Amino acid sequence: MPEYLIWTTADPGGWPAIPRNLLPDVLAPRGYDSVRIDGPGDLRLALGGCEMVFSGEPAGWQVWFEADTAGHNTGALVTQVARQIHEFTGETIKWILCD
Repeated sequence: MPEYLIWTTADPGGWPAIPRNLLPDVLAPRGYDSVRIDGPGDLRLALGGCEMVFSGEPAGWQVWFEADTAGHNTGALVTQVARQIHEFTGETIKWILCD
């Protein structure tokens, strides 16, 4: 399954600071139907037949997808999330595909 890393250039060794209670507001990709669900990770979203999972790691926000990603452009989803993080923090945000 596709895996990505999102980080801020303000702190290359860390992730963009988002208060825990605001994670769904900032990380749920706008324009896509998503529902918060329980499971491992700091935030887990159901997007139709797949799940988008976020975990704060020392290098940044690790994002991966589980189940069937057919019909989902995972790069577009991560790009949207990176934009939203930038809007929230004002920091320059970068992301890479880790596969």
